[in-house]
Amino acid sequence: MQKPTDEPKRFVGAAFSDPKCTRLIETLYRTKTPDLSAWCEQWFELTLGEEVIDGQLGYFVRETHCRWDADKLAVRIQYTLSPRGGFATIEEAHERYKLQRATRARRGYVHAYAPSYETTTRHRKYTRVEIPAATRNESKSEGS
Repeated sequence: MQKPTDEPKRFVGAAFSDPKCTRLIETLYRTKTPDLSAWCEQWFELTLGEEVIDGQLGYFVRETHCRWDADKLAVRIQYTLSPRGGFATIEEAHERYKLQRATRARRGYVHAYAPSYETTTRHRKYTRVEIPAATRNESKSEGS
């Protein structure tokens, strides 16, 4: 674990940004333009952030599984994908974030939206999640 610093937090939306960024958030969908019918399915929100616990700085990766219920209200269940106390370095947390992102992409969640903090209006960045070739080959061998 690292000692907390007074360094300002940086916000970035894309998973393959600078691994030194201490805050990531993306929403992963199966369709590029989610509409009411597509939103009846589930989607996932991936986040990476830092927290101080018992005086120690840790980096946490979380995934929120979301879906709409019968009343069209969002049902959200959050899972922590980090060890107890968090990852000791931002690089470890960033690698776990990218691993989970690739896992979801292999299952069809290849459309990623993230806040765009660089603009003055409320835009979102869109990226299509590319599955690394090694990962594609592994998933084919798993299915055989």
